[in-house]
Amino acid sequence: MSASSSLPDWFAQALQALQAGNTDGYMAIYAADAVHEFPFAPDGAVPLLVGRETIAAYMRSLTEFIRFGTLSDVRAREVGNELIVEAIGHNQRLPDHAPMQINYVWFITLRDGKVVHFRDYMNPLQLSSL
Repeated sequence: MSASSSLPDWFAQALQALQAGNTDGYMAIYAADAVHEFPFAPDGAVPLLVGRETIAAYMRSLTEFIRFGTLSDVRAREVGNELIVEAIGHNQRLPDHAPMQINYVWFITLRDGKVVHFRDYMNPLQLSSL
């Protein structure tokens, strides 16, 4: 299990779609029964999203507040059907386009080439400026 500074093509393309504001393109990686979990969600925030349509609605709502940008300091590891990613996101807060850096740690589980479980250990305090 060696770390790489590049993401697998399927995930890099999905993130490029999200950066372009194409939520549907990003959501193509998810299975219909996928779960997206936020283990560090503060009180009052969404801790768990179940189903591709629910996840898509959440992602669409985020794009009203955040323009997703590039990632730096990427460390990716693929182990069997799991992808582990550490990265720093360089995003913009909308509507004022102020820079917004978010630290990410993702544990992504695949089944038949689709994401079935996405554990998103981003720092929720970094969203406090929204």
